[in-house]
Amino acid sequence: MVRLAFVHDWFKANGGAEKVAGDILDIYKNEDVTVYTLFNKFSPADSEEILKDNTIRTSLLQYIPFIDKFYRYTLPIMPWLMKQFRLKNYDLIISTSHAVAKGIGADPAILNICYCHSPMRYVWDMYDDYVAHHAIARIFLYKWFIHYIRKWDFRTAANVHYFIANSEHVKKRIENSYQRTATVIYPPVRTGKFLIGSKPREDYYLCLGRFVPYKKIDMIVRAFQQMPDKKLVLIGDGYGSKQFTELLKTSPNIQWLGYKKDAEMIQYIQQAKACIFAAKEDFGILCVEVQACGTPVLALDYGGYQETVIDGVTGYLFEDQTEEHLIACVHKFEQQPLTDREAIRMNSLRFSDTRFKQEMSEFVKKCYLDFYKKPMP
Repeated sequence: MVRLAFVHDWFKANGGAEKVAGDILDIYKNEDVTVYTLFNKFSPADSEEILKDNTIRTSLLQYIPFIDKFYRYTLPIMPWLMKQFRLKNYDLIISTSHAVAKGIGADPAILNICYCHSPMRYVWDMYDDYVAHHAIARIFLYKWFIHYIRKWDFRTAANVHYFIANSEHVKKRIENSYQRTATVIYPPVRTGKFLIGSKPREDYYLCLGRFVPYKKIDMIVRAFQQMPDKKLVLIGDGYGSKQFTELLKTSPNIQWLGYKKDAEMIQYIQQAKACIFAAKEDFGILCVEVQACGTPVLALDYGGYQETVIDGVTGYLFEDQTEEHLIACVHKFEQQPLTDREAIRMNSLRFSDTRFKQEMSEFVKKCYLDFYKKPMP
């Protein structure tokens, strides 16, 4: 039996990164697993789905009231907190990281593998975007702190023996940020859950996901305000959602439904004309889940979408995060609709969760053999 330490930044919302964590934990469900994370604020249902009955170890953040509301402001102490875990007596460490998880304190004699969703975006290549949307990020102290975090992030990358990137786009970012090579294993997409529906398509476009500034949902709304004959349905919420109440008062063609559980959300995906994705995503699991339902996508020509969308077959890519480019893309779709549902779904099967588990398991076994010079038990 393998003694595995599994590390994840934090468990708050059950999103794409958390589903990757859940699938990795499924691979090693028969091993001796302990999960390390800064804090766990999952609901009982999410805990049962992702964390199962594994032992969970948390940092001091777990005991701060309402930490899930303001955890972003604790970023300055996260590296120190992650280092305090000091892992020993394990055979294997696997971290899934988009922030600080790869920097966990660990014995260098333990095989350390990081599944990297992204080097910290607000520290490296998306620093300018982050500063533009957060007033606190424009102060001198923040700029000094970012310099410190970059040095820490680069230094702790050396503690990882093998990097896995969730896309070719992230592989290049790992090379640029850490000067390390990575193997690409695309994240798991629940193609067995997201299916082509039996009901006819309806006359609306769909935008779904977390309402945070970088998703550019406000831009999508403004674009459809300029197309009053086109209906837009929004599904999701988040800390950036308050502004939409005012924004939508004079927009009868835009309907905001708030948060929906998977079963209901899938129905909306299955009946939509197309789904819109305007964020700069490193992979974008939801975009592939939409295609698994046979639904075409209109997506930003950036990052993971360039790897998961076949332009002109499963969707159309638009050049920039502006209303003008999105409006032009919608008009192109209206003139040349994409209706081959089976072809759209077939593209998504390249990213199935079954494929992910097999590739991940084989890669870890190879790393184990290379590192310890003996087969994994």
